[in-house]
Amino acid sequence: MYIPAKTNANLIRILQKYLLLSLLYFTGLSISLAQNPVDSLSQQKKLIQDSLIRAGYWEAKVEIDSERNLQVQKGKAFYWKIIKVFEDKLPTEIPLVQNLEGKIANQFLLNRKLNEFIKSNYHENGYPLAKANLSIVDLDKNEVVASIDIESQNFILYDSLDMEGDSQSINIGYLSNLLELNYNEPFNIKSYSSIADKITELDFLSLSSQPGLAFENNKAIIRLTIKEESSNQFDAIIGLVPDGSRTNLTGQVDARLRNLFKRGVGMDVFWQKYSASSQFLNINLQQSYAFRSPMGLNSGFELLQEDSTFLQTDLQFGSHYPLWRSLQIGLSYQRLTNNVLREFSQQEIATLNPLRSSTVNAVLVDLKWKRILTYPQLKDYAFAQLNFSLGQKEITNFSTLPMSWQNVPESSNTFSGGFKVHLQKVLWKRFLIQAVPQYMAVQNPALAQNDLLRLGGLQNLRGFDRNFFYTRYYGLLNLNYRYFLDQKSSFFLLTDVAKLQSNIGWVYAMGAGLDIKSKNGWFRIIYALGEEAGNMPDFSQGKVHFGYIAVF
Repeated sequence: MYIPAKTNANLIRILQKYLLLSLLYFTGLSISLAQNPVDSLSQQKKLIQDSLIRAGYWEAKVEIDSERNLQVQKGKAFYWKIIKVFEDKLPTEIPLVQNLEGKIANQFLLNRKLNEFIKSNYHENGYPLAKANLSIVDLDKNEVVASIDIESQNFILYDSLDMEGDSQSINIGYLSNLLELNYNEPFNIKSYSSIADKITELDFLSLSSQPGLAFENNKAIIRLTIKEESSNQFDAIIGLVPDGSRTNLTGQVDARLRNLFKRGVGMDVFWQKYSASSQFLNINLQQSYAFRSPMGLNSGFELLQEDSTFLQTDLQFGSHYPLWRSLQIGLSYQRLTNNVLREFSQQEIATLNPLRSSTVNAVLVDLKWKRILTYPQLKDYAFAQLNFSLGQKEITNFSTLPMSWQNVPESSNTFSGGFKVHLQKVLWKRFLIQAVPQYMAVQNPALAQNDLLRLGGLQNLRGFDRNFFYTRYYGLLNLNYRYFLDQKSSFFLLTDVAKLQSNIGWVYAMGAGLDIKSKNGWFRIIYALGEEAGNMPDFSQGKVHFGYIAVF
């Protein structure tokens, strides 16, 4: 087997790290290096021989023949007989290392195991300068006796977090807790190395340079140059709709506030009045790393008034906890109430789906990976969310219901669950495709019209009025095909496809939009036309959203 002499030092490093282990299955190897100078050839001879020895072939020989080829003989394998371990000169046992006894004396593998042990037991527990020294005590026949001396070095504690730049934009105590850099706690190299990633996950902060690190008097000082980012958003539109002799006020307000009280508190408020007597309100509050712990808090309130038919309120509060990197789990309590607002005539009872007043007490569990981008950006990205709830439902007006609406249990278990995934991929220099598949379902033996899931509107199924469809389940796919005019402004085509419960079937929407990002805001206009499968498009029913989202 011959490899041309034009191969450079990169190839030698690859051989040393990866390929040499495969070469151990062969009894010899010739490498043609005729075009290399003698010094380079000698250096590569030494590198290959040292790598074979470290891989467990202690009798390996590499020679240069008369034609300036490298002749490699790996020889027989050697095995670890005993691996002695000392921590600060005291004998100890490390199963991760001792398990290698009786196996090929591969120093590459041994060093990797040692690095794992040092990292998890020392570098992440206040000893960032700890190191392990390996020495060979004895070679007997084809067995090796090794000694490992672990030196813990100085014990380091966190002393302070120094901030420069926009240092007044966030509370230093909150940021220290979020980054797990708490005063007088053992230095953790893992926490330090993850600083940049954690700040990248924040909407309202960024780093102007890489984190700095200094050690003074066995204390660690972290230096960060903070830059405040515009992350708050406000969008509002107000309309007047004539109704006979009256004029009704309609409109929409969408506000997203981040880093309230300089402690990373986020608040989302969405209000929409989409007809004279129908409105929707959603308020959410959340904070990660509250009370000097990794635990976060969240609460929410939702109100839906549908004409003069029913009023629904949904109150939730709970907590969430980071499991790994960008993955977090949440646990919440939910109290959902439905109140029917009027009585129904016999004709309505015979023709309408049942409406019942009820109360649901439930426990919600959700998993989130990353977070949805606040506005479209030209980059690959992924977000995922999984949630489900289990609760007890009580019909509160059971005794006053019409007899035909009493054909369900007064008390029953209820279950709901679903998922949402946001994927986007840059296909060419300026072209990006976004795909948002999601599914939601609710299961209960006493479902009423006002208990069903609602679909329609700019937030999910575009081209339809808000809450246009009522359904027990839905599968929805939103597709956006974006062409970016710059890094944050884009023109896009859209396609929405949804499958609802069987008596509704398939629905779809098509349209186009424009997002223009400026320094102080975000201009958006969207036109979408929605139709049920089997119907011809009616362009007069298209929906237009026009607005300017202020960013501050």
